[in-house]
Amino acid sequence: MRAPGDQTLWLLVSSTLLALAVPGVALFYGGMVRKKNIMNTIALPFVALAVVSLAWTLVGNGWAAWNVAEQATGHEEALRSLYRGMMASVALALVAGGIVERMRFSFFLVFGLCWVATVYVPLAQSLWGGNGWLANLGSLDFAGGAVIHISAGVSALVMAITIGPRHGYGRIDMMPNHLPFSFCGAAFMWVGWFGFTGAAASASMAVVTSAFVAIQLSTVAAARAWLTVEWLQRDNPTPLGAMSGAVAGLVAIAPAAGYVSPLSSLVIGVGAGGLCYMVVNYVKLILGYDDSLDVFGMHGVGGTWGMIATGLFASTEVNAGGSDGLFYGYPYQFFAQVVAALAAWVVAGVMTWLLVKVLTMIVAPRVDEEAERMGLDLHQHGEKGYTG
Repeated sequence: MRAPGDQTLWLLVSSTLLALAVPGVALFYGGMVRKKNIMNTIALPFVALAVVSLAWTLVGNGWAAWNVAEQATGHEEALRSLYRGMMASVALALVAGGIVERMRFSFFLVFGLCWVATVYVPLAQSLWGGNGWLANLGSLDFAGGAVIHISAGVSALVMAITIGPRHGYGRIDMMPNHLPFSFCGAAFMWVGWFGFTGAAASASMAVVTSAFVAIQLSTVAAARAWLTVEWLQRDNPTPLGAMSGAVAGLVAIAPAAGYVSPLSSLVIGVGAGGLCYMVVNYVKLILGYDDSLDVFGMHGVGGTWGMIATGLFASTEVNAGGSDGLFYGYPYQFFAQVVAALAAWVVAGVMTWLLVKVLTMIVAPRVDEEAERMGLDLHQHGEKGYTG
């Protein structure tokens, strides 16, 4: 346990790092879409940060009914509320990747606030609220494997299926417009991910250090695993594969970071790289859904694997405030992790489907075919990213 001043300082550092994740997501996503949609895609994560952070701060006392955000009555409480709002913003920014290139900007504004209130907040309360039912069950989620990544991935999948694919999906070229943008975005995300350790601001420096090491090792292991599988399957390792593998590793280690050893984090990373590669490159094609930027394949699948892996590899030798997993003699923890993952799937899936159906009666969720051909930059914003 650290002194209150040290906790506040670490929360400030973590908030600064976490803030990098939003431009990271924006650049990562922006480089992946067609050039006629780049500005719209980049705008969505920034809008998520602006809208959710503002609402979280202004309505902090209302959110407190869920025991997630605290009323800003002091500098540390205000900082904690802001930090938690930023985490919610990252989750919403990720959701957008599943339905870019066809979603109305106005629909995202309305959907985003409703999604945070009905999906993110209940999951956060249940795992992080101190007296939530999943916390009482003993489920562990250090930095958002279920709260952020499963919820975002499953919600993106449900939206992609409910709203429908992009016109021409599977028939016309939809190659990325600027992979160097995506590479820079992945780098920002990598650095920003260390900010999620702010969730352990009151923990010992030993736990925070372990989380830092786990994040780094899982990320490099997943990148290497993705590249290896890609090389074996396609004869060419690609920079896009390295980026994708790194993101998969970041996602998978999120719930486990403060609870697992360096060796276990390597195993988690390798599993994430291989598993997410198979879902993105094979399962998606077999099932035929248009998850534009593979939010489900990366975050939904990676987050689910991370939650399960926490139930396997968690150790009280790393974090005495956590629990031992199945491989350390405590099978119940595996059960608790599976229940939490399933709960996140159900809450995100059901509530997202209901939100889309209800909000569609008020705001059309997608643009028409002509607008898709024109591009959302011009149709939704009256500007474009490339002038040539």
